[in-house]
Amino acid sequence: MNQVRASLRRRSHSLLLPLVAGFVFGCGGGGTGGSPSLPPSSGSVTLRVDPVNGPLTKLADATAEAQRLQNATAGLEVIIEILRAGRETLQGNLALDGGDGTNGGRIAIRSSAPYEIATGPFDLVIPSQTSLQGVEVLLGGGRVQVNNGTFQPSKVTLNDPRSNVLVNGNAAVLEGVLGQLAQILCQQFLDPCVQVSGNGRISRTSTIVSKTGGVGIGTVPGSNPTIENSAILLQALGALAARYGDNSGGVFRNNQIEGDPPTTSLAVAARQGGSGTTGIQLDGAGAVPAIQSNRITVGAIAGSVGIRILQGIQARTLTENTFLTRGSGTGVAIQVAAGTPASVVASYRANNSFQGNFAQIVAEPGLTSTPTPTPTPTPTPTTPPLRTGPIQITLNWNTIDDLDLYVTDPGQQTVSFNNRRIPSGGQLDVDANADCAGVTPNPVENVFWASTPPAGRYRIEVALFQRCSQSTAPIPFTVTLRKGTTPNQTLETFNGAATSTGVAGQFTFSFP
Repeated sequence: MNQVRASLRRRSHSLLLPLVAGFVFGCGGGGTGGSPSLPPSSGSVTLRVDPVNGPLTKLADATAEAQRLQNATAGLEVIIEILRAGRETLQGNLALDGGDGTNGGRIAIRSSAPYEIATGPFDLVIPSQTSLQGVEVLLGGGRVQVNNGTFQPSKVTLNDPRSNVLVNGNAAVLEGVLGQLAQILCQQFLDPCVQVSGNGRISRTSTIVSKTGGVGIGTVPGSNPTIENSAILLQALGALAARYGDNSGGVFRNNQIEGDPPTTSLAVAARQGGSGTTGIQLDGAGAVPAIQSNRITVGAIAGSVGIRILQGIQARTLTENTFLTRGSGTGVAIQVAAGTPASVVASYRANNSFQGNFAQIVAEPGLTSTPTPTPTPTPTPTTPPLRTGPIQITLNWNTIDDLDLYVTDPGQQTVSFNNRRIPSGGQLDVDANADCAGVTPNPVENVFWASTPPAGRYRIEVALFQRCSQSTAPIPFTVTLRKGTTPNQTLETFNGAATSTGVAGQFTFSFP
């Protein structure tokens, strides 16, 4: 399931807390402590977070205080300094919305120590006039949403299939901090790992894609970002470094793409029939980014492509790129649609450098020069058998779209489509409308425990993974919980509706 996902619906969690005596702050960006008082207009305040000594021990508390101060004073700048290494797990969405343009203020958060923010299922939102610098973020279901703000992490690890980084808006920035590349580790994630919606900038990042068929950076239609001075390493078959949606452009320059890394596992998988990697893919005739001065290594595995142009026969700005291959090389540097004019192909050869023994430019008959609409899948009505036990959770809905069911046990292990069995005995036996293939209009997903489940609190989540039709209407769903066995079984239902991709509902229950 590697479609571009839209933003998660934000969940509202108030972070406003009472002012705690002993906050360290000062006007003009400094401060020596003392009793807190309201800052002067158009000044600045520094709040310091020390996980050991306090008085502020968590970023969430400091952010709440920053918001309180800004609500009281127009034009206030609040600087939050994290002084010591630590780890914080979010208990709700953390929206760093200090300066929304209405009062002219802003929040700047910076850390020189290895401070990790673990999101759990929650989102980290970085809006306009806000910057977050130097932290490590571990995504465990939530997302980072850079909404016109600046995000300069030292490291981002995506450990959950529901997570990715969204760069939204014309002023949004994702880049490394202090002259270093920001590491973005894409192990399990919503495709693409970094999704760009707008004309923002991605710079000095190091994205490592280790998911088969995964996408490092992708744009939605209408986006024109600047992607520069970054590195993308592909460590899985079928992985794609950068994907441009139709009618998107911008600039892709001075980047390094390392496809087909020389690892034993990839070489073995390739011999077993796996596909190679792709550097850049342009979807649709309107995908026209300027691709300049990049170093793209492909060709060690059959089926690898440096740049794939799916549709459109017009010339693109494709200049001063260097294409390399290892060994004998079996890939293609530039793959163009059939019917691309000879003059365009000649310009690609003249304006780029090709090193190694592999095909330079290939016109692929399988690529069409005219857009082909994606047909709506034909429903295949089926009613799969559902297994049951002391706990059974069943998700029902009535469209051909792809919803997913997640159930987390008291030990924080989650049953889902990509983790069908967990140590406590939980299992997913039915995954409906997966990848929009073999869809049914009456889909069901089912999680059950065949043996005695652990006692404690359980969490149910329902997420819209992707729409399989052209409809944008809400998708109502029902979750049915059965506990115990006949004749003493209890029944409980939860209802909700999915409107956009991502988490659409959360419910909890206890066992026994």
